[in-house]
Amino acid sequence: MARADIRVGRDGVIDETALPERAVTIIEIRKARAGTYANREITLMYWEIGHYINSVLLGGERAEYGKRILATLSGQLEGDKGTVNFTPFLEKV
Repeated sequence: MARADIRVGRDGVIDETALPERAVTIIEIRKARAGTYANREITLMYWEIGHYINSVLLGGERAEYGKRILATLSGQLEGDKGTVNFTPFLEKV
């Protein structure tokens, strides 16, 4: 089954000159999709942690205490193998 992006010469030999260009296109598409997926997962991670803190620890109330919880948690996680850095998130709160 022939594909539109595969060029075959009159002699029936496949033209391989398009291979590098096609490979770069595939790589760039996959990198963009991976970046999108990773960003989505990071956003969901921060949301889920924030939701847990807000609903379970703060009982749905807004409080300065919530900021302190994030700062403490961030320090604990960073000290424990550098797991998560909440500093950018804390700057937005």
